[in-house]
Amino acid sequence: MAPSATKLNSAALANLPIAAPDYDRSSIRVGIAHLGTGHFHRAHQAMYIDRLLRQGLAREWGICGVGVLRADRRIRDVLRAQDGLYTLVLANPDGSRDARVIGSIVDYRYAPEDWEGAIDVLAAPSTRIVSMTITEGGYSPDGPAFALLTEGLARRRERGVTSPTIVSCDNIEDNGNLARRTVLEAAARRDRGLADWIATHTRFPNSMVDRITPATTAEIVSDVRCDFGVDDRWPVLAESFAAWVLEDDFGDGRPPLEQAGVLLVDDVSPYEAMKLRLLNAGHQCLCYFAWLCGYRFVHDAARDPLLAGFLLAYFDSEAAPTLKPVPGIDLGEYQRTLIERFANPVCATRSPGCAPTPRTASRSGCFR
Repeated sequence: MAPSATKLNSAALANLPIAAPDYDRSSIRVGIAHLGTGHFHRAHQAMYIDRLLRQGLAREWGICGVGVLRADRRIRDVLRAQDGLYTLVLANPDGSRDARVIGSIVDYRYAPEDWEGAIDVLAAPSTRIVSMTITEGGYSPDGPAFALLTEGLARRRERGVTSPTIVSCDNIEDNGNLARRTVLEAAARRDRGLADWIATHTRFPNSMVDRITPATTAEIVSDVRCDFGVDDRWPVLAESFAAWVLEDDFGDGRPPLEQAGVLLVDDVSPYEAMKLRLLNAGHQCLCYFAWLCGYRFVHDAARDPLLAGFLLAYFDSEAAPTLKPVPGIDLGEYQRTLIERFANPVCATRSPGCAPTPRTASRSGCFR
């Protein structure tokens, strides 16, 4: 550990050498329960809520993380030891890095050892949004996430509590509708009346999320200590770019997310198509030809003017013409930004012929 590294916890906030929450975390109330508090959630949704809190907004929208898998024990232990705090390091296209401490996670429940505690937060009237990042494989009516969620919804129904809005933030096309189908199937197996109640009273907006977020390594932990002077057991590294497009369909209120940079829309499908046909397909196009040219890493290939020109030509002549209008997005600027993002060293992933696809991207840590 670097001699000057400060152990991260609430008591150290005033003495940290990097930007940290300047709001009173003790007064923040939980309004969001999040299933699957991993790297991506902490680089993305939790960061957006932290932005609002720094503006003096969303004080009733603090996050309670909920672990549903045995493997979540480690993140529980780290967050408890650090009072829910963690360091988010953003890698800029020029190679520089910025860091700040995020404070929007104010509670955590670990369902494998505290089922009732997890249910309590899901069933609480103050919890008005239940969000999730559980990966594609987690969307099973028999899975632990949906067993937990169904029980929480059942107790709300029994107690006459308004149903929360369920927000999937996974890298899956039509993710809100997938979450709805899975919840309804899980509920119907238990009680048809519960399934009918959920179908009538619960909203499931679709969303499109985007931020390159690699897994945390021992090297990243060491870099945070040495470069930023913070002893954080589980920091998160991400690219500086972030996007969140979310259908504005909430049943019991929401944070003012638009003031944090979230794009609220009526229909997320044009944005999903844009991402799939430009970002995901562009990544595939780059990787195949880059491998043949001798490149083994995406960021090296994207810096080759020949390959960058090829990719821009693909965007302009083949991909963009297939897209419907994407309100609020300058497609030309978005395409140029993709070249910068692919060239970012944070995306130091190999570029074999079996490069990550839209299906496997979230598991590889490359693209969400």
